[in-house]
Amino acid sequence: MSRFALAVLALLVGQSLFLAAMVWDRVSLLRSENVVTLRTAPVDPRDIFRGDYVILTYDISRIRFADVDGDDDFGYDDDIFVELAPNGETWNAVAIWRENREPQEGHLIIRGQVNSIVGETRPTGIPERDSIPCPNCGTVGIDYGIESYFVPEGEGRELENIRNDGKLTVDVALGKDGTPAVKQLRIDGEPVYEEPLF
Repeated sequence: MSRFALAVLALLVGQSLFLAAMVWDRVSLLRSENVVTLRTAPVDPRDIFRGDYVILTYDISRIRFADVDGDDDFGYDDDIFVELAPNGETWNAVAIWRENREPQEGHLIIRGQVNSIVGETRPTGIPERDSIPCPNCGTVGIDYGIESYFVPEGEGRELENIRNDGKLTVDVALGKDGTPAVKQLRIDGEPVYEEPLF
């Protein structure tokens, strides 16, 4: 067998192993025993060119520093670890951290990335008054990588309306490092879409 044929064979085997590892990683995450249900929040209407999927944002996508324990010195694109506690049927943020840590008993950690930070006050541009309070001040915006979910053609708009009515929740599987994956969508607590395990 020529060197070229051996190189091609090695490349094919390497690619196959890489793809198998990716599939195994995803299946392992979706089989995690750590599952939280998150309440979705309304989103502005979507762009008609984006295809048929549901845009998801969560109550934990924007967190006020004053409402939770933990750290408050984040920068854009920083990793952020949100400690979640059960609250009835869903889970709420109770603390935010710059580094992963062991959560309190019965709590779980979800990992995200900072996408926005609003300080405590906003400048006024008026020399006599340095700044004024604002209602959204003192918050951190977070992306978790689970902000969209593909659905069968023609069903995205209906699900977005249900989401905007506050009836859509999402079960999220969490890896050991807090990495999230959408496991299933629920309408009024009833499962409607489940992520396949391949």
